[in-house]
Amino acid sequence: MFRTSVRQGAFLLALTLILTSCAPAATTSAGSSSPSSPAENTPVDASEVVMRDAVPTILPESEPEPQPVLTQEDVDQALAQVMENYSAAGVTVATVEKGRLSQAGAWGWAIKDKREMTPDTKIRIASISKVVIAMCAMAMAEDGLIDLDAPISDYWGKGAANPYSKGQPTARTFMTHTSSIKNLDTTRGLSKLRGILQSKSSWRSMEPGNGGYWAYSNFGMCILGTTLELASDQLLDDYLQKRFLEPIGARASFCGGKLDVNEVATLYSGGSVSRSAAEHAGQSIPTQIGQTASYFPGGYTTSAVDMAKLVAVLANDGVYKEPVEFYTLVENTETGEQLAVSESLPDKFKETRLLTEASVADMETPRFAVDLADYAPFEQCLILRRQEDVLGQDVLYYHTGSAYGVFSLMTYNPETKNGIVVISTGARRNMNERGMYALCYDIMEILYAKMEDQPV
Repeated sequence: MFRTSVRQGAFLLALTLILTSCAPAATTSAGSSSPSSPAENTPVDASEVVMRDAVPTILPESEPEPQPVLTQEDVDQALAQVMENYSAAGVTVATVEKGRLSQAGAWGWAIKDKREMTPDTKIRIASISKVVIAMCAMAMAEDGLIDLDAPISDYWGKGAANPYSKGQPTARTFMTHTSSIKNLDTTRGLSKLRGILQSKSSWRSMEPGNGGYWAYSNFGMCILGTTLELASDQLLDDYLQKRFLEPIGARASFCGGKLDVNEVATLYSGGSVSRSAAEHAGQSIPTQIGQTASYFPGGYTTSAVDMAKLVAVLANDGVYKEPVEFYTLVENTETGEQLAVSESLPDKFKETRLLTEASVADMETPRFAVDLADYAPFEQCLILRRQEDVLGQDVLYYHTGSAYGVFSLMTYNPETKNGIVVISTGARRNMNERGMYALCYDIMEILYAKMEDQPV
């Protein structure tokens, strides 16, 4: 309070002096000027005003930026503790704290007995791929490339319609698994997909958007991703690279063939190879709209670290936040070589807005509740799911993934801006009452507790 009043007092004094010097002489009730003393008629020197306003002041210091509290040891210990109770080929984890990437760790093998798993190893992440599609959909809507509430026939042609309903499926209904399309086998190819959409047998007798007819649909993601391609007249993976991955320095793709075999993990299921790194990295790279469709439901290949970067964008209301680095040259005393050592500037961050706050809020808005027989109910949002009182958090948004022996889980809390990504290969399928894979869940439970047990 004292510092503020000094600054305001100096400003008001200067303002009073200026106004006094510029104001007309006071008049009497008769209209004549009243006599003035010499001092009153002396103009105020400008330098005097400046000097009086230049009283040294100290502004209040801004609140320090909240700092992550997890350490590398915390992550390593969580992995070691949980893996005493589970078997797997490899596990990798990355954390988000206060809306930015914090720690990462790995356990086991990327390729058994040949290459160790690392936090940067690229893994086919299964159905968490759908979250990436949703982020692209929201970004395209922002960019004016697609209307999420327009009938998909606007992009596919008039024949792509449900003949049994008055309303028609939109991109948004595909994002809630209520499009009314049947969950057919995943496939690709624009003409083949268009033929399916034009066939009466492909549709359910229901109104699109009705949560009472919710049905999880991998095939729906083939259609959603290709709809985004048609709307924007480009391959979705190309859009993803430019719109999201390049700005945050992430290396990932819906197309395994874009990645190097030496950075990709072999996938294991039941102790056997379900898809080798060479097979995955050897996939053909699509060149035409519709050719990537079968990759959209679960083919996104990324590391825990790079997936956590996208989670950080969601947790931080659409902004990617990273520390500003500076480099110091140090000399290797043995070789004399000059080395550049990077350090983060305290409380200095580069912020890149990738989605509007409104788009993230739209993704997080619950549309209806889904009550499955064997698991806790969840609220369906736009691809994202929402549960309360889980993993020690008041609320969590999340998505799971499972295919080819991969069990993955991403979660984040928009209130604390904390989040975690865990990806495993070669583990047994073990889903808990929350509908989340137990191995991933147990690691997260330890790490979320540590985030809160060590307040800044």
